[in-house]
Amino acid sequence: MRPALALLALSVLLAAVVGLAARPAAAWPTPVFEDHIALSVGPADPTEEDAVTVSIHTRNASLFIKGAILYLQETTPDNVTRGPYPYPMASPDSLNWTYTIAARPNGTLVRLYVVAWDYDNAQLTSAWHEYRVRGPPSLGWQFPGFEENVEVSRFPPIPQPHDEVTVSIRSKVPNVGVRGANLYIRYIYQTEPPKVGGFAMAYVNGTHLAATIPGFPPGTEVVYWIVAWDRDVATRSSPFYSYNLSVDKYTRHENIEFPQVETVAGISVGLALLVPVAVYYADLRRRRRGVP
Repeated sequence: MRPALALLALSVLLAAVVGLAARPAAAWPTPVFEDHIALSVGPADPTEEDAVTVSIHTRNASLFIKGAILYLQETTPDNVTRGPYPYPMASPDSLNWTYTIAARPNGTLVRLYVVAWDYDNAQLTSAWHEYRVRGPPSLGWQFPGFEENVEVSRFPPIPQPHDEVTVSIRSKVPNVGVRGANLYIRYIYQTEPPKVGGFAMAYVNGTHLAATIPGFPPGTEVVYWIVAWDRDVATRSSPFYSYNLSVDKYTRHENIEFPQVETVAGISVGLALLVPVAVYYADLRRRRRGVP
C-alpha cells in the first residue's frame, strides 16, 4: 500500500513540475513597456508608395507576449484627424509581433502606440511614435477652367467607322490629382433622335484615367464631354469634343470593306512604275512635234 501511495505522490509532483515548466514566463517585472519590449517602425522615412511595418519583440526571451494591439491615429494633408483606432497585431511565436500599415498619401502624419499583455493579462502601454509620409501634399484644382487643370487625349485621333475610341485624361498641374471622372456622350445616327450615355473613367496607370466609347457605324456624329473632380470633390466640366463618322468621308456604303494593306501597297507600286513611263512617252511625242 505504501509503495502505491508513494508512486501516486510522485506522479502528482511530476505533473506539477511539468505544468510549471510549460507555463510561460511570469508577469512583467516592472510596469514600463520599454523596459521589456522593443518597438520599431520601418521604413523610417516612407513615401506615399511605402507600407510601414510596426514590430515589437521582447528584450528577454523568457518573457512572452500573449497579445498586442496597435492603436493608429492619422492626420490627413487636409488637417483632418482620425482615430486612434485599434488593430490586432500578429505573431508566429509570442516573442515577435507585427502589424503593417498601408501606404498613405503624401503629407499624412501617422501617430501610434502599442498595448501588449503577458500570460497574466498584465498590460503595458508604449509611448507614442509617429512618422510623416514624405513628399508634397496633394492639392485641389488650381485653376477655374477644366482645360487649365486637365489634359484630354483620344485614340485613335481620327476614328474610323466601328472603331472603339479611348478617351484619356491626366492632371496638368504637379501635386494635383484627379480623384475621379465621368465621360458622357451624345451620338446622332443619320436622322434618328440623339441618344446619350456615360461611362465611369478609371485609372489605367499612376497618372491617367480612361474610358472607351464603343464603335458606331458610318453616318454617326459623336459628341463627348468630361466631368472630373479633385480631392475636395470639386468638379470641373470640359467643353464639348466631337468626331464625325461621315458616310462621304469613309465609304458610300458601310458593307463595302475598306481596302486591304496589300491592295494599297500594290496601287502605290503601280503608280510608281506608270508615272515615269507616261512622262517618257509624253516627252517623246513633244519632240516629234518639234516642240522645244
